[in-house]
Amino acid sequence: MKLKEMAPMMKEFFSGYIDYHKEIKKHDVWIKKYAATKGLKVNPHWMFYTNLKIWIAESESMFGKRYCPCFEPGENAEVNKRLLCPCKFAQEDIQKHGSCHCVLFGRGDLTDEGFKEGETRLMQEYRGTPLNLENGILDTRGAHIDPARGLPVPDSLHQVKRALNKARGQTLEVIVETNVEVENLGKFAGKQGLNFRSSKVGDTWHVELIPRATA
Repeated sequence: MKLKEMAPMMKEFFSGYIDYHKEIKKHDVWIKKYAATKGLKVNPHWMFYTNLKIWIAESESMFGKRYCPCFEPGENAEVNKRLLCPCKFAQEDIQKHGSCHCVLFGRGDLTDEGFKEGETRLMQEYRGTPLNLENGILDTRGAHIDPARGLPVPDSLHQVKRALNKARGQTLEVIVETNVEVENLGKFAGKQGLNFRSSKVGDTWHVELIPRATA
């Protein structure tokens, strides 16, 4: 990864670490307790593990519930319920890959190398596909659909986070397919200090995320 791409990611990481420091400690307790109860191993890589806890804390802050770090809640209430971390899909993922989708939990005998393989698989899934971003417009449609959950990977929120790192203080227009995604982006904008506008255009929604200094 290039330095210009790494710098905003590191800034985001340390900002989240500071903002959610207390929540990170709280999540660390239940994560390790759950792993011990189920005979699982927690991701041993401090930065990756901490980033997952930041995402869980951020999800809880935005949605009031600790959804899986890999997926934003969608239109299906039953699927949303199953996404609550530790999610109901984790065991199947662990049986298939050795670790859950977000690589928070692994088999009790999973090696360090096994966790690294899971992390590589996850990063390829979320960052290996180029963003459909052109002239400040991000089209989030067309992402791969996770067969177990029926949800896009990466979802609109994860795509927006990447795109904002590229936008560098400029207004970002985002095309999404559902009103739930609009609502999720509105909550995200509030947490990030961005102004937010949305409009229905045909069968899609267009969302503007606007730095407050330029609004």
